[in-house]
Amino acid sequence: MFAEELPFVLDARGMKIGALSRGGAITEGDFQVGTIDEWLAGRRISILWHPKSWEAEKTSKVVVRFQPKGAGTRVVLENRDWGSAVGRGDQELLGWFVGEVVAPLLSASAPGRLGDWITDRWARRPSGESSRKNYANPVYHWPNFFAILEVLKLGPDDNLVEIGCGGGALLHEALKSGCRASAIDHSGEMAKLAAETNRESVAGHRLRVEVGSADALPYPDETFTCAVMTGVLGFLPDAARAFGEVFRVLRKGGRFVAYTSTKEIRGTPAAPEPAASRIRFYEDGELERLARTAGFGQVRVEHPLLIEFAKKAGVPEADLQLFRGTSGSQLLVCRKVQGPSRRT
Repeated sequence: MFAEELPFVLDARGMKIGALSRGGAITEGDFQVGTIDEWLAGRRISILWHPKSWEAEKTSKVVVRFQPKGAGTRVVLENRDWGSAVGRGDQELLGWFVGEVVAPLLSASAPGRLGDWITDRWARRPSGESSRKNYANPVYHWPNFFAILEVLKLGPDDNLVEIGCGGGALLHEALKSGCRASAIDHSGEMAKLAAETNRESVAGHRLRVEVGSADALPYPDETFTCAVMTGVLGFLPDAARAFGEVFRVLRKGGRFVAYTSTKEIRGTPAAPEPAASRIRFYEDGELERLARTAGFGQVRVEHPLLIEFAKKAGVPEADLQLFRGTSGSQLLVCRKVQGPSRRT
């Protein structure tokens, strides 16, 4: 599990790790900051570390040891000879340790950062083994997917873009229509999972999946006939800019469908804490204004009943109650009437 997490975490910090074995390189930009000297899975990892690009001959040794402790594992990390890298005596080493290790650890353990980490891990930027399993077949999201696809009515002539594709389950269903598609997600793990879930479509050049941001879509103007977004809107830092980008990449007549949820679900299993405090819930009028400001000429908000979709998706009987009403579901349906595209 440590080996699965490490490449993704390093990548998020601008570092790359090669082979997880002896001789594997760890780079930061163009500089090789480390070389794996020993990799004994579940026991010990040793890395020859080069902390100073400006003094590349200076090295330290990072050792990670895994020790059984009860039903779990204790992870011990040492950075040997690190003091010489920091330099100027024990006080400087202590200052580095308190400022760069102790304080960040305490901050990461406090409610604000911990709540952000949990929200990112499970929903806002999913990562880790559990999220990969959940998003490969997100049973509780399928009712939303079916509602979206019922409105879009995709066909072979469509070219779809999904913003925030997660594990690619919606894409897989959408591609059954014969359409072509592209998708982005700002989670590298989700983009990789979506490509794996739809490997045949990727190989057949019917689908392209990449890491990207909703407020800077990596596509030319007027590329797509339709766009979709589900479970994403409430987390967008700049929804107006994202809507402008969707408008830009749609052709004239293009359709945009976004599924989100109303504030009625706050605190329920659909939006528990700490994620609930980090989701932006929109009133119907706010969604309509966002869409019209972006340039969409036809705009409406629906509150679809999801219970039949939930049954079709195989939601457990005990949880069907979550889908019986309409107050929690919110479906924004738009059409681009004018052209050419407006730029954000």
